[in-house]
Amino acid sequence: MPARNLVVALAVLGAVSGPAVRPGLSASQPLSPGGGLSAQLGGSAPAAGFRGSGGLLATGAADPYGFRDAPGRDAGLMRPARPVGHGEAFVASLLLPGLSQYRQGNHRWIAYAGIEVLFAVRYLNARADTRELRTAYRDFAWTKARLGVSARPRRDGDFEYYERLSRWAASGAWDADPRRDGLQPESDPATYNGSVWALAGEIFNVDPSNPEGSSGYPRALEYYRERGYGPPLLWEWRGGGGDRDVFRGMIEDSDRRARDARLALWIVLGNHLLSAIDGFVTARLAVSPSAVSPALVVTMPVR
Repeated sequence: MPARNLVVALAVLGAVSGPAVRPGLSASQPLSPGGGLSAQLGGSAPAAGFRGSGGLLATGAADPYGFRDAPGRDAGLMRPARPVGHGEAFVASLLLPGLSQYRQGNHRWIAYAGIEVLFAVRYLNARADTRELRTAYRDFAWTKARLGVSARPRRDGDFEYYERLSRWAASGAWDADPRRDGLQPESDPATYNGSVWALAGEIFNVDPSNPEGSSGYPRALEYYRERGYGPPLLWEWRGGGGDRDVFRGMIEDSDRRARDARLALWIVLGNHLLSAIDGFVTARLAVSPSAVSPALVVTMPVR
């Protein structure tokens, strides 16, 4: 897939960086009606001019940007420009970047379309990688840390659950003494559930020597039930920290590809908006009197 992205990028770069020809600056300048050699600087073809031996003439131009590709160049990629309403241009390029530029006879449509294709492919690739990596790290956690500890059938947790698996060596027990009635919270603060119970005790002023006799015990127990992990989601990393390090790396790879997908999506959305604004402004300038740009025609007599 990276090779395909590179090919698309090179194709777009080649199309956009091709030679452009400014109207009025052709390789061979036309003779004026009086036999003079004329040169046009800026703008499009002059609306009027002096006949005779020579002179200077400032004329208006229909092209607001002062450049347009020469007729016949890349005819397969262009269509004759036609008036496009500014509202129509905005909506067209908002839905499909480059569409209004193409209808206006503007070569910028190639850049917008190329960016759309390139980053749409990048987004789809990154999202697919994110899904594969997420499945991989969930399977790894089940095999290396949860199998034989979590109650069956297997139940996967949310993203925050797996983040905690990467930081804590063990969840600890859910019920520290199943033989007694009720729930006896995990008391080891080195485990995740134990840390939750320790925090609950601090918040609700539970006496460690007589927790059940404390007035805040019921609320602390409710806090533990809400934030601790029960039998379906218990874990314990065995065999040292090597497996947990591998798991942490898999989480980081998944996060990175998820960020790549978000970035590509933002670029695609920005490309839609930029193309829409470009089409809108170009359409407005094409019909606005303020769009007329000055052009200078110099006529020199030929003896």
